[in-house]
Amino acid sequence: MKRFIVAAGLAVSLSGCAIGPYQGGFLYSDISAPLDVRDNAVGCSKKGSSTMTNILGLIGAGDAGIEKAKANGGITKVGSVDVHYTNILTLFTKTTTTVCGE
Repeated sequence: MKRFIVAAGLAVSLSGCAIGPYQGGFLYSDISAPLDVRDNAVGCSKKGSSTMTNILGLIGAGDAGIEKAKANGGITKVGSVDVHYTNILTLFTKTTTTVCGE
């Protein structure tokens, strides 16, 4: 029983932030998913993206916000927002937000 409790505790501690709407792998993840869709009848004539990275869970830098992606693409009307996650052994993570609109 003691081994089961230790194994369960280890599994929960290793899952960390992996518990969320988009499940990534512990060793490696490279996934894209929709984040937001607006009811704006706009095309995708412009794209903008913003990125943030985290190294070793100690150093985090960047801005992966929607507003930053809009500014980078010169977008005023948002059609859709997608997010792309990359994770390598939880030592390096990168999140990129892409906004499509006019």
